[in-house]
Amino acid sequence: MAILIKQASYVVRSADRVERDTDILIEGPRITAVGQILPAGMDVLQVIDGRGRAVIPGFVNAHTHLYQNFLKGLSDDIGLVAWCNATLYPLAYAIHQAHWGHDDESCGYHWATLSALEMIRGGVTCCVDMNMNMDSVFRGWQESGIRGVGAIALSDRWLPAPLCRDQEASRQDALRLARNWHAAHPRIETVLAPSTPFLCSKELLLWARNRAEEIGIGLQIHLAETRYEVEQVYQETGQTPVAYAHGLGLLKSGTTAVHCVHVTDAEIDLLAESGATVVHCPKSNLKLGSGIAPVAKMLRRGVPMALAADGAASNDLLDMFEETRMAALLHKGVGEDSTAITGRQAFRMATEGGARAAGIDAGTLDPGKLADLTIVNLDQPHLVPLHDIVNALVYCARASDVETTIIDGQLVMDRGEILTLDEEKVRHEAAHFGAEMFRQGVEMWRGLTRG
Repeated sequence: MAILIKQASYVVRSADRVERDTDILIEGPRITAVGQILPAGMDVLQVIDGRGRAVIPGFVNAHTHLYQNFLKGLSDDIGLVAWCNATLYPLAYAIHQAHWGHDDESCGYHWATLSALEMIRGGVTCCVDMNMNMDSVFRGWQESGIRGVGAIALSDRWLPAPLCRDQEASRQDALRLARNWHAAHPRIETVLAPSTPFLCSKELLLWARNRAEEIGIGLQIHLAETRYEVEQVYQETGQTPVAYAHGLGLLKSGTTAVHCVHVTDAEIDLLAESGATVVHCPKSNLKLGSGIAPVAKMLRRGVPMALAADGAASNDLLDMFEETRMAALLHKGVGEDSTAITGRQAFRMATEGGARAAGIDAGTLDPGKLADLTIVNLDQPHLVPLHDIVNALVYCARASDVETTIIDGQLVMDRGEILTLDEEKVRHEAAHFGAEMFRQGVEMWRGLTRG
């Protein structure tokens, strides 16, 4: 069975390759042909009319914390450390109480399906999620049809005692999840995610590196997000976070270094030499006042770059159209240079760069690539007249313009209708569950901190 997209007005094969009035044939999980295709003799499951549409590679949200979907719209006036205490920890405590105390993972299913709905509707076909460690998140992804990389979070210090677990139990659970879900499903993969150097002992960082190598998976780590982090790591190690991680052998191909806001020229050279991918989270860094990463400089030095929304509590959306536009605009203004980052560079970061970060064979529309793609309806007032399709997608298009999303060769959303989940039920249950869990978390956390 196959899907044939006929006469797409624009096929954006990559940031630099665009074809007009072109067909795309999908058979199984991969793209098999791009061009003028005659369907005669093919067992075509569905023919999609591409006229007035742009077919683009699916966006990859290369770093997020999906449980924060229960925290949208909170706390826009404090920095990262204070924000953790006021916003993040109460919910985290409620989640851990349910999970560790009562073996209840239902919260993970709710945030996984809710976030999948938002991303699928916005043309995101894959996400990398540094998350609370739960099987229910992976099951939610299975049902939704989205492609997901579970970045299994690890930490062993700095966090308040109520959020800490027995370290041996924590490590064994992380290993179980990493091994059980690694290559166990065609749309799901895992990496190990030591959160950040000041949350992890040297022993834990080395343990994560070694276990990832044994299993054959990658790593994800926050690096140099805030000045606070840089100062903490330097005081303890005499090195900056990037130099410290590099010296421990954490930075290499298959590693994603998230944020890299406060980095020196020497550290940028280390990142370029290492083969690690830097994940830029412009909206999150702005909302928390963390700073602005020197992305233009990193691109000039050849550092592989991807884009991400980060958690919904420090962004409030999982909208990669907004993130791509922000990346293109922000650095022009900060550098007072309209050429600092082009629309095409930002688009490439959100597609090809994201695919590299996620370790998937996608990101361009070419035969043999995974059929992870999005169809955008161009018949919108804000897209008329259309001069340059890539620039229009970056600077003009919205998530609501996405009409159809195909992941792993399967129609997940067709002409605005989600096919894999009961959308109304997911929204209703997640809204109730998330609000109640946060309320309980705030009450419990206040009781603990007062005591």
